[in-house]
Order: sequence, then C-alpha cells, then structure tokens
Amino acid sequence: MKLSNILLVIFLLSINIIKGSTTELNTHNLNIDDIEQDQDGGIGFDLPLTIESRYSVEFDRNIENGMMTLKPTQPSNYKRNPLSKNIDVDMQGNFYQINVNVLIGQQKFILQVDTGSTLTAIPLKGCNSCKDNRPIYDPALSPTSQLIPCSSDKCLGSGSASPSCKLHQNAKSTCDFIILYGDGSKIKGKVFSDEITMNGVSSIIYFGANVEEIGAFEYPRADGIMGLGRTSNNKNLVPTIFDSMVRANSSIKNIFGIYLDYHGQGYLSLGKINHHYYTGSIQYTPIQPAGPFYAIKPTSFRVDNTSFPANSMGQVIVDSGTSDLILTARVYDHLIQYFRKHYCHIDMVCNYPSIFSSRVCFEKEEDFASFPWLHFGFEGGVRIAIPPKNYMIKTESNQQGVYGYCWGIDRGDEMTILGDVFMRGYYTIFDNVENRVGFAIGKNSKNSNVGDITDINQFDPTYYRNDGNKQNNINYLSFSFISIILIINLILL
Repeated sequence: MKLSNILLVIFLLSINIIKGSTTELNTHNLNIDDIEQDQDGGIGFDLPLTIESRYSVEFDRNIENGMMTLKPTQPSNYKRNPLSKNIDVDMQGNFYQINVNVLIGQQKFILQVDTGSTLTAIPLKGCNSCKDNRPIYDPALSPTSQLIPCSSDKCLGSGSASPSCKLHQNAKSTCDFIILYGDGSKIKGKVFSDEITMNGVSSIIYFGANVEEIGAFEYPRADGIMGLGRTSNNKNLVPTIFDSMVRANSSIKNIFGIYLDYHGQGYLSLGKINHHYYTGSIQYTPIQPAGPFYAIKPTSFRVDNTSFPANSMGQVIVDSGTSDLILTARVYDHLIQYFRKHYCHIDMVCNYPSIFSSRVCFEKEEDFASFPWLHFGFEGGVRIAIPPKNYMIKTESNQQGVYGYCWGIDRGDEMTILGDVFMRGYYTIFDNVENRVGFAIGKNSKNSNVGDITDINQFDPTYYRNDGNKQNNINYLSFSFISIILIINLILL
C-alpha cells in the first residue's frame, strides 16, 4: 500500500474516533428532561418567593461568649394542627414563612405557600373580626366571582371539617367552611370561585373567603394562605387553587417545585420543572397514597456515624408551611442526647441557657461550624444531607443589623415534618402526576457542599459522572492523537 493511502486511512480513522468521542460527550451532557419539557408544549410559570417573620424578634443587647438572648416578649411557642390530624406540634423556633403574590378577582394578595394544607383562604369584605387596614376580597369588584351554593358538587371539605350546610342538610344555603388550628385560632367563611392570575396565567379556581377570624391568623405577615396539599387524590376536599387550574387547562401539568436558598427565599415553579433551579439529577421517592399530605417513607436517619431508627420517625411529610424541622419526640430526645454527648465542648449545648430551649441563639455562624450534618434516607434510594447552617436559622431582629443563629429543630409528637429548614438549598418537586416527591441540589448550592458529603454518589451521581466522562473523553482524544502520530512516524521510518 502506498504511503499516501496509508496516511489517508489513518486520517479517516482518526476522524471517526474523534467524532465518536465527541458524540459520546454530547450525549452525556444532554438532559433528556429538557427535550421532553420543550416538546410537551405545556404551560409552566414561576413566582418569586419572599420570606416574612412570623412575629417580632428582639435580642437582648448584652452579648456574652457568642450568646444572644431572645427577649421574653417572644411567644413561647407556635402551635399548628396539620389539617384534620389531631396533633398539636410545638414549633418554638418557627420564625419564618415563605410568601407569594397573586391576583384573585383582580385584587392583590400576599399568601403563605403551604404544602401542608389544601384550602386557600383570604379575608372577605365585611369580615367582622378581620384586622383593619389589610387587603380584603370584595366579590363586587370581580365580574367572575361566584358564591358556591351548598348544593354544588364543588361544596366540599376544607381539610379540617365538612361544610356545616351539608351536615344540616340545608341545600339552599351557601357553601361554608371552617379551619381549626392547634393554637386555638380558627377561621370560618364561604367558598367562592373566581379568576386567579399568577405571572400572567389566569384560571377559575375555588377558595375560602373568611367571614370570621379568631386568634392569630396570617396577617400581618401575609393576607392569607395558599394551600398546595394533595386534593387530586381526594374527591371530598375543595381542590387547591393549583389543582383547579390543572383541571381547567389540560396543558398545565399537576407538578410544581419550590427552590429555596439559605435565606428561605427562592421561586415557586408551577406546571413544570425549571432546569435553571437545580444542578445534576432529580432523585425521586414515592408519595404514600393515603391522605392530603406529601408523605414519604423514611429508610434512615443518621448523624455522624450514629443511626437512629427510621421506624421511630412516624409519618413523614414535606411541608413548606412549617419553617422548622419537626422530629417525633423519641427521635428528637435521642438527637439532643447525642449533641450533649458529642458536642458538649460548644457553648450553649450542655450549659444553661441552652440553644435547645429556643431562648438563646449564636451570634456568629462560625460558633456552630463544627456541628454535624443530618443525613436522611428515603424510599427509592434518595439521600438528603442537611448542613448546620440550615437548622441553625439566621434570624433577623427588629433591631437594625442585629442577627442571631437560632436552633431550628423542634420536638413534635408522632409526626416528622420536613419544613423549610429541610428544603433550603434544594429544589423540591411535588409531582402529582407520578405521585412522587423529588429532590435536586439547588443551582447555587453546589459550591456550598449541599448533598450527602460522605458519599456524594448516593445523591448526585449524574453530576459527578458527567465531569468524569468529560475528563475520560479528553484523555481518550489525547491518546488517539498521540497514537496516530506514532504510527505515522513508524511508517515513515
């Protein structure tokens, strides 16, 4: 064979090698979900989330040994009764909630985003006990407003109780609702339908308008509450406003995601998975079928090298309406014992006052930098790691420029509630189509080491495997090029 032919064959082979390697590289970088989302043609939109203090927080001016004391004016606890469950959960450090802005009947409202309840509730004009100087819903201002009669098939339960008009068999009356809270507060009202607009997308939805508010309802931290619990699987509940949008528009998928940064702010994506909010792959765990909660099955809970029994965690729900991480009494007590055994050298762990009392907080982040990560496992092989800067909540005082880092884990009863503390740094997917909850590392969280740091491949294998393939492909190309040069030299010799 002539030298020119040999060189031509080698050249063509090298082209095929490089082409094959490049194709492999592109395949690994290609996100199949992006193609499916683009080809779906479905409607999806995003809403910014803001953080709001549940109540005024003030620290004593005296700061000693990195300790900041909360003034006695702070409420001793905040209780919540999740839906119809007869469980009162003390949430002593529950400082914050996440809110979103919406238009209902072309009237503006700020609503707390709550995946732990179902009925959206806002104050109705004429409410005799609603606080003054706040946005109220006035049906007369909306041409699309309709008061739902008791005889309507849309007159359903609120999550706390069935409509009393149904119980009294008064079909001619209007549909009513009542929601009870564990701190003794309560709201009563009427069920309406009207047009909601979120980021330019409009639809007819069903919601509650409060006629009476007893106790500390949302205001002034928000005008009302946006329930995003599960109603697609329950025909006895008024559908959530998002579920109503999905039923009215087949191009909207019953899937939404919440991305929270370390300050508790972020974005709510509705009808889609927004790939700009996460990096790597999404890890999914099935939703337990019964009930209106996003309940998931735990398989493990570990701190350092110590494991806690997963069967002691009770029912586990993902709830954006709770800012803290709520553990069952048994698990919480064991966790506190572990801290006092292994982290007693850190101030305010073993001595009094203790950070666990929710009366004192750390002054600086470095004061608790050596605290452990909390590692959770869920059905389907999902692994989530929570860093100490998640559960030591940065709390802003009403004193300008004064912050404290306060314990954000609380002792519950028989339920584990994965609140905002758990969700920070992650993009959490609530998929009512496939009945699953997904977790992905937040786009801006990779450099903050969010993920299971003891075995990164347990949570985010795609991210690291892609990087490895990039390097392997580069090495392969280099090796191919060098081999071609050597063969040419041998032929010429």
